[in-house]
Formats: sequence, C-alpha cells, structure tokens
Amino acid sequence: MKKKYICLLLAVVMLMGIFAGCVSTTPAASDSTTAPGNTPSESTAVEIVKQAPVLQAQVDAGTLPDLTDRIPVESDVYVEADNNPTETPSYGGTLRTYNGGKWYFGPTTEEPLFRLLDDGTVEPNVAKGYEMSDDGLVYTIHLREGMKWSDGEPFTAEDCVYYYNYILVTNVDNETGKVTKSATTKYYNWYMTKDPADGIMKPAQVRYVDDTTFTITLYSPKVTLLQAICIDNKWMFAPKHWYKDLQAYDETVPHWSGETDLKLIGGEGLTTITEEQAVANAKARNSLYTFEDYNMLCKELCYYYWQYAGRPSLRPWVITSAMTDSNLLFERNAYYWKVDADGRQLPYIDNLEFVTLDESLYAQEIMAGNIDVATFGNDEFPLYKASEATGCFNIKRLNGSSWTIMELQLNQTYKDAQYAELFSQIDFRHALSIAADRNEMNNILFNGMAVPTQSAPPEGSAEYIEGATEKWTELDVDGANALLDGIAMISSDRNADGYRTFVDGANAGKPIVLQIETDSTEVQAKAVALLATYYKKLGIQVVEVANTDNNARNEKLYVGDEVMSSLYKTGPFNTMLRPDAVAVNRNNLAWAGKYGLEHQDCITPAEGTPMADMVNATKELQAATTMEELQAAAKKIVKNFCDNTWAIGYLNDSGSYFAANKRIHNFNDGFIYCDELRFLGYGKPYTWFIQE
Repeated sequence: MKKKYICLLLAVVMLMGIFAGCVSTTPAASDSTTAPGNTPSESTAVEIVKQAPVLQAQVDAGTLPDLTDRIPVESDVYVEADNNPTETPSYGGTLRTYNGGKWYFGPTTEEPLFRLLDDGTVEPNVAKGYEMSDDGLVYTIHLREGMKWSDGEPFTAEDCVYYYNYILVTNVDNETGKVTKSATTKYYNWYMTKDPADGIMKPAQVRYVDDTTFTITLYSPKVTLLQAICIDNKWMFAPKHWYKDLQAYDETVPHWSGETDLKLIGGEGLTTITEEQAVANAKARNSLYTFEDYNMLCKELCYYYWQYAGRPSLRPWVITSAMTDSNLLFERNAYYWKVDADGRQLPYIDNLEFVTLDESLYAQEIMAGNIDVATFGNDEFPLYKASEATGCFNIKRLNGSSWTIMELQLNQTYKDAQYAELFSQIDFRHALSIAADRNEMNNILFNGMAVPTQSAPPEGSAEYIEGATEKWTELDVDGANALLDGIAMISSDRNADGYRTFVDGANAGKPIVLQIETDSTEVQAKAVALLATYYKKLGIQVVEVANTDNNARNEKLYVGDEVMSSLYKTGPFNTMLRPDAVAVNRNNLAWAGKYGLEHQDCITPAEGTPMADMVNATKELQAATTMEELQAAAKKIVKNFCDNTWAIGYLNDSGSYFAANKRIHNFNDGFIYCDELRFLGYGKPYTWFIQE
C-alpha cells in the first residue's frame, strides 16, 4: 500500500483495439496503439484451492455450484496481489462496525469498474483491462469471462451498455446535446465532449461488442476519462435481468442515440413499461420497495442501490437486512470473483454488521470489544490513546487528502450586493486571515494534532507552491485592523456595540455581520465561537447559521446566493481529476457562488478580474484534450486560488483515526482516506480476517 502523499502526475495507458461497429452518429475510431496490459491476473497464476467453510457446506449439500462454476475462468480471476496477509488467514466471523450511513457502508463494500490509485493512475478491477485508440476517441473495455452476479446470473458487457443507455441516460435533447433525464438522478458531465462538427457538447456513445467487450466513444479526446469514471461513476454497470421490469420504457419511441440495433445498446428484450407499472413491479418484488413515485424508485434503486436487499451485486458482501433496520447485515457473496495469492476465494470474513448506536456510546462499546472498527475524532484521541496499551484495540491513522480541515469561504455572489463587494476585496479576506489565532484553534479543537495552514496544496504534493501554506497565517490583529481601515466602504470607527458599519448604500449605518453556515457539528460550532472572539477585535460580528445536516447546507449552496459564508473542509484530491474545491466548475462552492459554471443561472464575472481569470482557467480545464493542456489549466487554477486567498484556511487535514479490535487482522493503516479512493474501501476489507 502506498504511503506517500498524493502525486498528481497521471499515466494514461494506451493499449490496442478499436470498435468497428460504431453507428453513423458516433465519431469514427482511428487506429490504436499497443502497450502492455494491466490485468492483475496476468502476472500471477494460482490454483483456486479453497473457499469459506460455510460455502463448502452448501456445495457439499448440493445447494450451491462448485467454486470454479461461480467465479471467472481461471485466466480472468482477479488475484489480489496487494494487501495479502503475512500470516495464514482464517475464514469466518462477523465484523461489527458503526453505521456511518450509506456513504460509509457503500464505499466500504464497493467494487468499481476501475480502481483509482493514490498516484492518480487507474488499475482494472471489475474490468479486466482496456484499450484506447490513437486519437483518444474510443475506449475499448474488456471484462472478465465467466463472471457472475451474486444471484448466479452472468455478468456481461450487456449489463454495462444497458446501464449507460437506459439508466444513466434516459433522454437527450438532440439539438443541444444536453442529457435531460437520468434514472440515477444526474448525468456526469465528464461523459460530455464537444462535437467538432457543430461545437455542441454531446454524451458519449456506449456500444456492446461481445459478452466481454464494450466501447465508449467520445466526440473529442478526454484524457482522464477512466479516472473520472473511478471518481463519479465507478460502478458503470447494473444487472439488466433485475432492472428491466423496474425501468420505465416505451418500445415505440426511438432511442436517443439514434441506434436501431437494440443489441448494441443493451435494449434487446425490453418491453413497454410505464412509470406506474415500474413502481407496482418493485412493490410486488419486495414489500419493502414502497417508493412514493417513480423518481424515488430511480433514486433509491439505481443510485443508492447497495442499501436494498435482493438487488444482485458484484461486491464481496451483499445486504440481507432491510434498510430501515437499526443494524444493517451483510453476508458474503458466494460468487465473489477475487482470490488471494494462495488461491483462497475472498473475502475471509463471512458477515458485516453496521451497528447504529448513540454517538456517546461508541467509545464504550469499542473499549468493551463489542464494536470491531469505528472512527473517532481528534478531540477523543487522548481517551483512546490512554486505553490502547491495555485495551482490546489498536489505533489506526489514515491519511487525509484535503488541503484544510477547516476554512472560511466568503460568497462572491451573495444576494446582498454590498456584502458581495466587501467579500471581493482581497484586503478584507487577508484581514480575516491574520486575525485568527490558529494555534489556539488547533489546541482547543484538535488537541494540537493539526497544523496551522492557509488553504493551499500541502508540501509533498506536485501542486505545492513554495510559501503558499504560510501566507497570511501569522497572527496580527493590529495589521488586520489596518487593512480594514483602508477599505472605504466600511467605517474605521465602531458603533456603541463595538462593530464597524457600512458607510453608505442600502446598509448605511448597519453593523458588519458575518453569517457563517455550519453543518451543526460540535467542532464547527466551537470554531465559529472562536472566530467570533477573533473577529470582534476587528469590529465584525459573527453569527453561526447551523443547518440540520451537511445536505441542508449544500441545498442552500446550490442556490448560489443564499449562503453568506461557510465553514468547510476542502481542497482537492487532485485538481486535474477533482477540481471541485478550487475551480468554479460546480455550484456547491460558497466562495464562488453563482460564478459556478454549472449553475443554472451562472453569472459572468467582469473581464480582467481575478475571478474572470479563474473562470477562463476552469473552461480551459474542461476543454483540455491533452495531458499537457490539463496540467497547464490545473496549474493556473491552483495559482489563482492561492494568489487571491479565495478561501481562508485555518488548519490542515490531520487525517482520520480508527479504533480496530485486535481480533481484526490485516487492517493496514497509512492509506489515504477520502471519497475519491472510496474511504475504507481503499483498505480492501475483503482481505481482513478475524482471529481471536
């Protein structure tokens, strides 16, 4: 497992291949180049020798096929070449961990089409390998022969093309190229590339070749397509046999792609089903599938599918309990397609149980040995550390990927124009930055375990800018007040309550009040209280706006002008691959507001301004067709972000801490814990095992 910090240099592997069956509406493929493959099972030949006793008993009883009939052909079995135990593993047992919600147990058990690595490259996972044409327009994806879903049905390329053409994309406006409907609730724009013939951004064309092969054809090159799939659409497949009577479909309406050969797009065998029929079919299949309407069915069964018992899966464990149960139960997938280096079918652990408890009880339950794996915050570190030596658990530290764990973002398009104008002035942002006592914040909030920092790439990152993490971080209240005194639109004097006021305009005579949105966590509440004391010394009043949860805040962020400022954890895993936190391509950044290019009523900044430069750099990133162009645009974005202090950083991401029971073996620490790498899933829990 790599323990280095994130390297941002990507390697795009070009292999041989071309799909000859592209339709006329699809850009033509060129010849391809040849390069070594990247198939885990190519370099390691093993004899498949063993499976879990619970499965062997079923085979012996005649209720389950032999192991070799449940996994891919020998040459295509995934041999886990990394994270193998140094001691002989044991089969069996139940791992009990906390129920951190769907984005905890979902990624923990996830198996993506390709796996993103911490250096930004990809490796085949569900896919066996891939090829890319010389012109970068056609990706040919190869699957593993003989692979099966958890219900024993074959997994083929038809499941991939069906997912794309009928679930991910259900309707397209052919005049604009815009995807107008998706059963997953959203279509990822990285599938969109510009058609050179008319300049319109259009969705990729995905076509079936044979049972182990499909193609993705773009209109213009996108050098990080596979990396983007890893991040945002990592599964890119669905069991067609299970979904086909749950998805609304009208066989009389031509497919959006213009393709008439339904076999090529996964539509063979589909019949007309109304939305109402689909909802009824879902309820008839499982009494727990009581969705209010078709939109809810799609959102739950197509996007959050891993929560629903009965839905076939390729994951090492599949859910067997109802999503509404307090404790969620997962059992091993008898058809799981990975083995260790000695030929043992994975996973080693039979069952997972995600336990719902009051937060205050987790420490007690961990120390009593009733919970095997659970995360805890920096504020709890002393408690756990004091008990580690004599307790039943070990502390595991996982690396963070963010630039900061806490930063202030001031909305540049806030609905009150005077505040937006104030926030646009860099002296105001710098004043807020140097008025904060970061050392005190670190000691109070994180037990001194974080590091004061500005919002900038950390040392060790390829995006690192010398001195950027230290700029405007030195505590200087007098200097901060001097900066504010130089801003003409606010007063130098204070009112009776000790606050500066606006000099003129609609807010003339009113105090400067900074409303900071939080997600109601205790740490954020304490942070805002500290900022209130710091900024009162500047004559600025601070008020916390606590949301019910992070989703509530995000909904307000999407509006673009409702949030004045937000306390956020941010910084990209990789600006080229995940520019969301620093580029204005998304509409969920408090600092960018309606400058976000994806915002439905996006605002265009005045030319020649730093924000205009940021918008232009973001557009360059989106339009990049070569790695060189991508790197150049990312560099511009990072430099602009740091030079203009668009976000005020306070403390770095000190990583995540887990307590792991000593009976859990092969839980290695030191890997990066982040969304892009799928959190605990990057630690490969299917290789963990239990020994008392």
